[in-house]
Amino acid sequence: MTNCCFKFLETWNFLHYSRFTIYYLSVDHNQSEFLTEIEETVENVFADLDELRATRTDGRIRRELIDRIFRHVHSIKGSAATYGLEVVSQIAHELESLLDEVRGGRVLIDTEMIDACESATEALLESLSLAAAGVVEPSRRALFARLQAAAQNRAVAIGAEDREAILASIPDEIRQSLTEPEKQRAVNIAAQGAPLFIVSATFEINTFDEEFSRLRASLSEFGEVISTSPAIDDEHPEKIIFRVLYASETDPKTIEAASRPLPHVRFTEILDRRAGSGESASLSSTHSSAPLLTKSVRTDLDKLDRLISSTHELLRTTSTALELAISQPATASEKLAQLNEQIRSSFIGLEDELINLRMMSLGPTLQRAARAGKAAARSAAKEIDFEISGGDIRLDKLLVEALVDPLIHLVRNAVDHGIETGAEREAAGKKPRGTVRIVVLSEGSQTRLRVIDDGRGVDPMAISEAALRLGITHEPGLDIERSLRLIFRPGFTTVSSASGISGRGVGLDIVETGIEQVGGELRVSSSLGRGTTFEIRLPVTFGVVAANVVVSAGHRYCIPANQTLGIEAIDVIDGTSAADQLRQVSMRDLLGQPEASDDDSSQLHLITCQFTDERAGINSQETKSVGIVVDRVEGPQEVLVRNLGRHAGRWYGIAGATELRDGTVALVLDLPRLLSGPHS
Repeated sequence: MTNCCFKFLETWNFLHYSRFTIYYLSVDHNQSEFLTEIEETVENVFADLDELRATRTDGRIRRELIDRIFRHVHSIKGSAATYGLEVVSQIAHELESLLDEVRGGRVLIDTEMIDACESATEALLESLSLAAAGVVEPSRRALFARLQAAAQNRAVAIGAEDREAILASIPDEIRQSLTEPEKQRAVNIAAQGAPLFIVSATFEINTFDEEFSRLRASLSEFGEVISTSPAIDDEHPEKIIFRVLYASETDPKTIEAASRPLPHVRFTEILDRRAGSGESASLSSTHSSAPLLTKSVRTDLDKLDRLISSTHELLRTTSTALELAISQPATASEKLAQLNEQIRSSFIGLEDELINLRMMSLGPTLQRAARAGKAAARSAAKEIDFEISGGDIRLDKLLVEALVDPLIHLVRNAVDHGIETGAEREAAGKKPRGTVRIVVLSEGSQTRLRVIDDGRGVDPMAISEAALRLGITHEPGLDIERSLRLIFRPGFTTVSSASGISGRGVGLDIVETGIEQVGGELRVSSSLGRGTTFEIRLPVTFGVVAANVVVSAGHRYCIPANQTLGIEAIDVIDGTSAADQLRQVSMRDLLGQPEASDDDSSQLHLITCQFTDERAGINSQETKSVGIVVDRVEGPQEVLVRNLGRHAGRWYGIAGATELRDGTVALVLDLPRLLSGPHS
């Protein structure tokens, strides 16, 4: 009896614990899904705020954007409250209150209001990131005070007389049917200068629903439908009349042309109070970077279905090959060879699809860096255009996350230190507006991310003076190469006091360290008076690469096939190839390996490689061809390259590592970097 009771209690405790565990994992998974969705929603808010800032004259589009942002923030607020994220919900609530005042026409849409919204959105992203990491929230009192102050920036009040004049312009039978919110909306729209119209349309009763929907869609494309009033035509009881109170800044003829398939549509203008409008001076928001919120990745069902189908097909083909090998071992060699090739191809395809699930577009990260740059430009009162290219390139999510802080710092550094003021640029014969470009390039297994400005460039004289002042060097007149190395030194700065953007002496060294920790490399080139380019070189994190497996001093290495032009057998290394005077380099010399013994009579192989010349400069596309002499070439393989992480910086000229078909590990060579070293 005791044993039975013990077993029962043991079973009950196990089930109770298991149920709790399942519940906990379910909650954790749901919160992870929520955080992933919030990432997308916050990016949508940022995009809408950017568009709102760029749209200065079209009141209809601005109102639509405010409505859309309000809905996004309201969604964030509700979801955060559901998952107990109180600070996130509170930030969203304060932002929602400001947006509600703007929607009601009681607060101006100006630069200060948009800046406050961007600061709140950055705070949402940071707060969500802290919640995901379990970190205690900082105080948001200053942000809440800023949002509340922005909510007090009242629009010019519409006097009772003006309000009555606007409403009086609306025909009585329509005005009397308006609700109070519709009246307020009409007054707000008219006060902002959008003309009001009465749009009259007559429809057959049996088709009016379809035709009216088409008319409403056409009207909404060019303006705002405030209210609709249906009525029966006494003279034609088989027809119905709709009169629409409508606001639009578009010429009615354009709208009529778009609505031409619909008969009997007439526009009557009842009010036009158009007036110029301006925006207040800029007060920049401070952009802080926040890492990506979760380690989750999302994919659509079509991709998942294809993966399931590919896996099932692979299983079926593999099973067929095994059955054939077991049942007919002597006669099935040709068929097995075909199946082997098919299985290998299927595995490579499946592996590639699975790797792509880890990948995400760089676009949102580049946009975030550009937003930080724009905020810094407003703070510094500089006119700067930001250009982005290559945002469609996809990288491993963890690598993208690691890029956020370094990239934002480089962009802000370009704004603060690189781009001159408008007066300085004009004095130097430049356009008053500066340009910062964020460019991403993909070259083989390597991705290059550049931040390029057309500013003042690195001044060796200024670097020398700062180095003397800080006691770093005692020799004046440093050249450009030594100057560029010094700007990465911890604590080095050319300014005597820190700005609100950069210049504290804790910047570029941290950027370089952060890039090196993920196996990347930071390079810089500069031309005095013409600008500076910072380049982040990122290694492959995961990727299936076609490579040639070679042997040198008994060790196997992989050379990417896209860098290989040809392979030929040779007897000796003579420094050049007789055919085209191609420069020859021994792999043993490149890797610091011992020379082959005198009695080694095996034939060597020359691999002709072509790639971008590392020594031609960051912005150069100049290529070079080199012959790499190896002991032996084993042949091509499709290999899965893995990044060496923070240790990669110590392995000069190594792009990653892979496991070959026989289970041995081989290093994947980065020939351009290897050849730019001291052995080249």
